[in-house]
Amino acid sequence: MKCVNLQYYVLLLLVIVLQYIPKEQINIEQSMKAICEYETLYLCPDCFTSSRNCDAIDKLFVLHKGSWFNIVNNIFNSHTARKGNFLHSRLAIAKRINRDNAIEKLLLEFCKSLSPPPLNCRWSQGGSTEQAKKFLEKSILQNNRIEGCIFCPISSKLQTLHRFLKSINQNTNELFNLLAIRTNVEPVLLNLLSNEEEPFPVPKLFYSYGFSFIESYDGQSLDHFYEHSILTRMLIASKLIKAALMFTEGVDGFRLYLTDVNSDNVMVRLEGDNKNVFISIVDLDNVLIMDSRADSHDTEHMYHAHRRIDCKECFAYVQQDVCTYQSSDLNLYAICQLLLENRNGNYPEGLLHNGRVDSKLVSDQLRDSQTLHNLLEECVYCHPPGCRNRTIILNDVLDIISEHVDQ
Repeated sequence: MKCVNLQYYVLLLLVIVLQYIPKEQINIEQSMKAICEYETLYLCPDCFTSSRNCDAIDKLFVLHKGSWFNIVNNIFNSHTARKGNFLHSRLAIAKRINRDNAIEKLLLEFCKSLSPPPLNCRWSQGGSTEQAKKFLEKSILQNNRIEGCIFCPISSKLQTLHRFLKSINQNTNELFNLLAIRTNVEPVLLNLLSNEEEPFPVPKLFYSYGFSFIESYDGQSLDHFYEHSILTRMLIASKLIKAALMFTEGVDGFRLYLTDVNSDNVMVRLEGDNKNVFISIVDLDNVLIMDSRADSHDTEHMYHAHRRIDCKECFAYVQQDVCTYQSSDLNLYAICQLLLENRNGNYPEGLLHNGRVDSKLVSDQLRDSQTLHNLLEECVYCHPPGCRNRTIILNDVLDIISEHVDQ
């Protein structure tokens, strides 16, 4: 009886999804030229310093028509990610900052805040966008906001925001940057990180038009690699650890704490008989940006050691704790947890502890399997104080990995 019920519900789900397809295909194939023209000419012409040729967009990025990736993402994905080809040859993802009409809603809030509210609502008032910028700064830094991009330290967030804006490519428009920071900071971060000599493991920003952007498609999600050999998974783990250390070090004094590290937000590409591993951290819209150079830090709050917080199907942390310190090991903890277990504490669901396929290989052929497990368990479950620094623990993990695989 249970089997029959399950088949019924699966069939019902397929019928519902299939009914969506004709309608949704029209939506996902909507002309990007039309979106570009609306956003640049009507929604916020003051956001775009240099003119964009909207006529060229549909030729630069060709959507994969009929792609299940696009159909499913259009129905369920809040990031409105669409897969296609950029310049005919490069696999790419197109995303919209203005999902769920977020910018229209902010514009309405801005106009309501003015006294008297203008009849014709625009970001520019009296030929100036200064009032709009002040409104967006206040919205970005409001104390009760927990989603999106958050700036730290708490006592000097405004100064941190201003320094961050100055660190971004000076050819970009400040009003656009503020709206992006408020709604989806990913294209701004990709722009900032692209200027580094040592590339960060993030997608490459190919192009931006209106409130949309095109980034590189960097492989399959980490979910697809849990069934690979332990040696391949160790190579992936090594890249993840190095990425966590790199984001924690940050750029230009800004430490970047990833608050949504999970297998869906890590893209992996294997080359050369799976010996060359490339990873990319995607969906960088929920981050804490810590200004380590802020003069408001004191000697009592230099380093924050994250304590595990039980949270079913989620990643829990105390934002105020992280933002009080000059540095945190939040990224390191998140990667340790991803390698050890899933978010319910289930060991067989961790990337390195995966026991569904080759647990015998792990125990019999990997001589340091127990040591590796102990290190990851220490990293996740040891409650400070009285714990070793997580940087030291992960360097020990890297030493074990380097003894087994060529990096």
